Parts: sequence; structure tokens; C-alpha cells
Amino acid sequence: MKFGKVNNPETVDFTLPDDHPETARVLKEQGDKKNKPEIYIGCAKWNRSDLKGFYPRGTKDELEYYSRQFNSIELNATFYRPYGPDQYEKWTAKTPSDFKFFPKLNQEISHWKRLKDAEEVTENVVNATLALEGQLGMMFLQLRDDFKPKDIDRIEGFLKDFPK
Repeated sequence: MKFGKVNNPETVDFTLPDDHPETARVLKEQGDKKNKPEIYIGCAKWNRSDLKGFYPRGTKDELEYYSRQFNSIELNATFYRPYGPDQYEKWTAKTPSDFKFFPKLNQEISHWKRLKDAEEVTENVVNATLALEGQLGMMFLQLRDDFKPKDIDRIEGFLKDFPK
């Protein structure tokens, strides 16, 4: 058996088990429902090749199926290329209204510009993601492997200029 491989995913029951008895006590200690944590579970991508064996045979639209199994997606694709508002609108049209997209900031910002002089491209990326409306989750900033503590001023400057 190959780890994680499921021959017939349509026969798998993805129903979550009942909460552990201690869960209610711990959450009650955390306060009222306004303080209830929001938990999102999903993958970095939804395409068929990365999730081989996940989609039942005959699945016509991977995102539509995926969004009914998970409640979020990391949206790793935005790291590699910017998307316009029209693409985000197409994605939201295929997903339930409570599904969240967590886009990763484009590599031009973090890797090519190294957070310097990135105001224009950052504003363009952020403005495009606003098309996700209520389905927009937090955005990820993935730094380069060679980012060092001495570069912390880059983050401070970047966040100061981040679109509000």
C-alpha cells in the first residue's frame, strides 16, 4: 500500500467524529462563542495531479469537489503568478460562501524584490484578492530561505506600507 493512497475515495466516510468530552470544557474556559476559534482545514493546491487519488472518477471540476470536502485552500498558485479579480470571482462562484481562500503573496514581492520597493506590486496583488470578498482569509508571506534576522527592517518597512 502506498501511504495516503485511496483506491476508491467515493467509498470513504469523511465525517468527523464526535467531539471529545474535554473539548466543551476547554472551549467554555476560553469564553463565549464570540471567542470561539475558527479552524480551517485544507491543502496548498486542489489540482488533480497533486491530489492524485483524492477525486472520484468522473469529477468534472476539482475546485468544486474539493471545496465540499475541505473548508479552505492555501492558494499556493498566487505565489507563482498574479491573478486578476476575474479569476478570483470564478473561484468563489464554484465554492460555498463559507469557504476561505488563503492566498500566498506573490514571489515578486518576497523573493525578487525582497520586500523592497514592492509597494505597487503589493497593492495590485492585494486589490485583486479583494474580489474574494467574504471568502478572503489571511494572506501568507513566504520569505526567502536566505532571509536573516539582520533583514528584519525589511519586514517592518513592508508592513508599514502594506495596503490597509
